[in-house]
Amino acid sequence: MADKRRSRAAAKSREELRRENREALERQKRRRHAVLVIGLVAVIVVAAVILSLTVFFNITAVEVDVSQSQYTAEQVRTASGVEEGDNLFLMKRAEVAEEIGHKLPYSGEVTVKRKLPSKVRIYVEDSTVANAVKYNDEYVLLNENYKVLAKVGSIDSLNELVELQNKKAAERKKAASKKKTGTKEKTTKKAEETDVSTTTTTAAGESTTAFMGDNQIAGGEDLRKATDQVCVITGVKVKSAKVGYTLEAKNGKVFETYQEIRAAMDRWGVRDITSADLTKVSDIQLTYQQRITILLGSATGLDRKAAMCAKVIEEQDKISKEQKGHIDLSIEGKAYFSEGGATTRTTTTTVIEVTEPTVPDMTGEASDSTSSTAAGGTTTVTQSAGNEDVSTTTSTTKDMADIGG
Repeated sequence: MADKRRSRAAAKSREELRRENREALERQKRRRHAVLVIGLVAVIVVAAVILSLTVFFNITAVEVDVSQSQYTAEQVRTASGVEEGDNLFLMKRAEVAEEIGHKLPYSGEVTVKRKLPSKVRIYVEDSTVANAVKYNDEYVLLNENYKVLAKVGSIDSLNELVELQNKKAAERKKAASKKKTGTKEKTTKKAEETDVSTTTTTAAGESTTAFMGDNQIAGGEDLRKATDQVCVITGVKVKSAKVGYTLEAKNGKVFETYQEIRAAMDRWGVRDITSADLTKVSDIQLTYQQRITILLGSATGLDRKAAMCAKVIEEQDKISKEQKGHIDLSIEGKAYFSEGGATTRTTTTTVIEVTEPTVPDMTGEASDSTSSTAAGGTTTVTQSAGNEDVSTTTSTTKDMADIGG
């Protein structure tokens, strides 16, 4: 009896082994099938990628919109480096836009788009001359993003170049208007450029200019003769001024300070700054519309100073748009406007109500509320810069000690 039970147990074990073997073989077949399918899919994907990079999605046309640019479509195509036959997806749009900006210095905003299946569209808008760094015997002209556009040797050449750019912009605007209304106008694309080739460098790929003599500053010219569309900067020492590239300064902190000043003034609407003297960073002086000198002092508390400056200019413009004088912002929390020998004192109390997110003062410290009293009328004005709501209360009196001085 015991032998029979052992025999049945042995037979059952053999059956189980056979079943397990069959199951193992099935699993192996399924794995081999899965590997085969994955391999085929991988081959198909690789083939598709190779075809996409070699046969499909090759660029057949580069479309260029230069309606807002002084450059021709062909100049933009050449500068882009994009050619028919290149692969649409291997093209790096940011690099193409940057290359155009370098080779065509007067280009400002450049947009590069892919248009499936095989086209590239490039939009180019001109930038304008916004700044001029006065250094040695040259003026290095910069756009609003501080890219070097050209170099000129005198204020007259600067004015000529700006006038030329304005003329080109007006012609483009007129042409666009004519095109929009469907009126055909015969135009000649003959360049009407003023001959400033002896004083201006505009060729792309110009080698970096090395400036010598850090203590030398171009002199003998009245900056008030410069166009009011450009801010002439003194005190910045040029390290590299390669046309088509951002200006590099030896005293980089000074250059950064100027950019911070312009940003603060722009936020408060004081945009017509025509000159900036940063020769002494503790005694910075600006000129507004060639008629009002702004004694900024140091660059601390820029937002408060810009707010006070905007208020003083607003009050003086109510008197006359031709009003001339000085605004002294060098004393923390106060602004003084002087015209002739009389001084009008404007004391400003600043209360900052911060909403999310908190915007710190430019100095990195919390803004203190200060107060002062003076005889005379009081005006309260509320302005905003970023996320700051700034209420300024101004009291105006004549400082009798200064009258007739």
